[in-house]
Amino acid sequence: MAIPEGVEVRGTSIRLWFMYRGQRCKETLKGWSHTPSNIKKAGRLRAVIVSEISNGVFDYLERFPNSKKARLLSGKDGGKQITTVSELIERWLKIKEAELSADTHNATASQCKTCVNILGPDRLARSITLEDALTLRNSLLDGTTSYTHRANKKGRSASTVNKYLSTFSEIWRFAVASNYVIDNPFAVISHVKKEGRDPDPLEMDEFERLLTHPSITEQERNLWTVACFTGLRHGELCALAWEDIDLVRGELRVTRNIAKEGFRCPKTKSGERTVTLLQPAIDALKRQREITYLRSVEKVEVQTRERNKVRVDSCRWVFVAGLKNKSDSATKHYRPNGISTAWDSCVKRAGIRRRNPYQTRHTFACWMLTEDANPSWIAAQMGHKNAKMVLEVYGKFMPSQSMVQADRLNKKFGQCPIHAPFAKSEKR
Repeated sequence: MAIPEGVEVRGTSIRLWFMYRGQRCKETLKGWSHTPSNIKKAGRLRAVIVSEISNGVFDYLERFPNSKKARLLSGKDGGKQITTVSELIERWLKIKEAELSADTHNATASQCKTCVNILGPDRLARSITLEDALTLRNSLLDGTTSYTHRANKKGRSASTVNKYLSTFSEIWRFAVASNYVIDNPFAVISHVKKEGRDPDPLEMDEFERLLTHPSITEQERNLWTVACFTGLRHGELCALAWEDIDLVRGELRVTRNIAKEGFRCPKTKSGERTVTLLQPAIDALKRQREITYLRSVEKVEVQTRERNKVRVDSCRWVFVAGLKNKSDSATKHYRPNGISTAWDSCVKRAGIRRRNPYQTRHTFACWMLTEDANPSWIAAQMGHKNAKMVLEVYGKFMPSQSMVQADRLNKKFGQCPIHAPFAKSEKR
């Protein structure tokens, strides 16, 4: 039989060729067996393609979605390269290097790798649909993790899934703005509902048991007192130096934090702040001064918020890791995991119910709210931009203080005036 123009028979497969944008293009019709009827159909398809090219309506990528040639020549933007999912992620991550810290960038890259493996790395980015986005959400929720450095488990938490979805929504916004894709399927899917966890702060009697237990060292007492009466993040506690503290004015400057890659400025301007010290924190720091104030100075590089710009700080650390007694020569600062280890050890020895170490920060906020401190002041102390998070996350009364609060209100408002009852009307 005669082979139609532009159709080639290659072994058991059928291939079309045509001219598009000055280039000779060849595409194998996958799944088309070598039969006379399919050869005729291929001829008709080739004629349609030639007609579409002639009329300026040919969509190469739609006709051949897995074609490398289509990726190079397709698109209504006059030939802008269409990328696969993995290529899109790679481009976006490269751009984000200027905005994210090394730790955050690595974590984001790991999240992206997980999602790319689910979506398919060789899928064309513009072929991702709403159904694909929903399937990704379900796979993240119910699928097995693929960690290489720790044990795997089935499923992920709602907050983790929502973080992944937010990242991919941002990536697809970038892709839309760059004309790599037409729309953003991640923008319309709802996040997974999650049950908020209330803060679990220390009760005052628990705090007293922690400080008075005979096995707790002087530095540990001072550390937990400062943590609970300032609300400092643990990275800020680790990076706290005597150069940041003015005990005469009763102030503490938060100028650095510590992350995996080293010391950094606080992420936001509100995080770089002056904390007004309450008397328990002042007393604890005075006691701690006798232990660590005269220890050696360490010069450290601190990454500023401006990329690739560092400053050098001279620091005498307030809290020293591995310190057993006042005469111990240890001089190295704590790291956040060291704070967590110390916390777990202390609460176990004191016989207190175990909590996440970060509850020291929650403790400060809840204690302050219980004592009617201004939420905006609390937010400023903790490094929040405004009081919204304080009210939403920390707005909880301590269980043991409920009656105290009620007593205060009763004293303020007193008894409600008693009015004589209305006379009953004789008329019905």
